[in-house]
Amino acid sequence: MRERANARDLILNRAVQMASVRGLNGLTIGQLAEELNMSKGGVCAHFPSKLDLQLAVVERAAEVFQLVVVAPGLDKPPGLARLQALGDAWFNYIVAGTFDGGCFFSNAVLELDDLEEEQLSQAVNQQYTRLIDLIKRLTTQAIEAGHLQPELEVEQFAFEYISLLMGTLLWRGLQCGSMEDRLKLARKGINNLLERAS
Repeated sequence: MRERANARDLILNRAVQMASVRGLNGLTIGQLAEELNMSKGGVCAHFPSKLDLQLAVVERAAEVFQLVVVAPGLDKPPGLARLQALGDAWFNYIVAGTFDGGCFFSNAVLELDDLEEEQLSQAVNQQYTRLIDLIKRLTTQAIEAGHLQPELEVEQFAFEYISLLMGTLLWRGLQCGSMEDRLKLARKGINNLLERAS
């Protein structure tokens, strides 16, 4: 049973990296089997269909994202410190190259309209919505803690916050200056946003 679980993890971990580069639509059982030096039957024993594999990949990517981006700030006291920690963890996540293709979910969201299965689209959307909801929740906590202005519009703040995170990916893709310079701009943008809202 343990060997089966290990094989499933091996397949999923490789599939996540492949999907981050090729997209969820570009993920095939045949190519995955070839990369892992397995038979298609070996992969299908764990994931009977492409959709089963894709859904499991989205879930595994979410687990990785939770561990790398969300968890580091949860030991901070509620309020501004958690918002700052989330931004720091995001920038570290981009620099570390956690996924071979960059940010898995940003790539997946861009692919949403082309995903053939509604169930898969919903799974991707649900995970991205979780990040937005987290930002809103942390913002509300910061307001309640007196760290941010009581009249702050949470929806607007969350929009601007996540836009700065996404902007980092855009500048990275365009290769505008060094990575260090791009991150410096992005961190400054987050800090300016937090200062204006304080």
